[in-house]
Amino acid sequence: MKKKIKIFVDFDGTISMTDVGDALFQKYADADWDKVVQDWKDGKISSREVFTIGCESTHISREELFRFSDAIEIDPFFKPFFNYCRQKSYPLTVLSDGLDLYIKRILDKEGLGEIEVIANELTFVGENKMHAIFPYYEKGCLVCGNCKGYQIREHREDGELIVYVGDGYSDRCAVPEADVLFAKDDLKDYCLENGIYFHNFNSFKDVLEEIKKIERELSKTEKK
Repeated sequence: MKKKIKIFVDFDGTISMTDVGDALFQKYADADWDKVVQDWKDGKISSREVFTIGCESTHISREELFRFSDAIEIDPFFKPFFNYCRQKSYPLTVLSDGLDLYIKRILDKEGLGEIEVIANELTFVGENKMHAIFPYYEKGCLVCGNCKGYQIREHREDGELIVYVGDGYSDRCAVPEADVLFAKDDLKDYCLENGIYFHNFNSFKDVLEEIKKIERELSKTEKK
């Protein structure tokens, strides 16, 4: 039976060149944002609490959020990677513990609006008050707002080879669910500390090259 490759990709710091959520609240939140993030990394608060604090302490308009988002750059090799996946009919989903409104805005700007995004939801109350909604929180680990482990289990089908690409703390729940794992930065450190096998990457050029190697190996296996 031919294995079908299905790909899940983190957004902040993986597709985008910077962690957009972190940069957003660093710039606009009235809270001590470095302390909020450190409390999350130390396991004192959930990412749901992080985004709730961020939204409650930030006052910007939708237009200001969009101007901020429009200045964000993505990995220059992501679009060719996505086009290759589309050519091969590999489903690719953005799986994020961030906020959907800025993610979709950035993808639309890059001509990538067709990509499915599963993330926490961001709405506006009035003209300048952001409000985060967590539709998946109760179904996951109760540490992440949108648990990536839950989402991969929910979307996995028999006979699929699950590829996950990520860079940070919120990607840890995806690790045991991935058949092929690509990691950099904090996620790479987590894998090294815990003896977890992964493919190192710096850009989606590296990911694409490795996917092509995996294709060749799968092809050899299927011919036997």
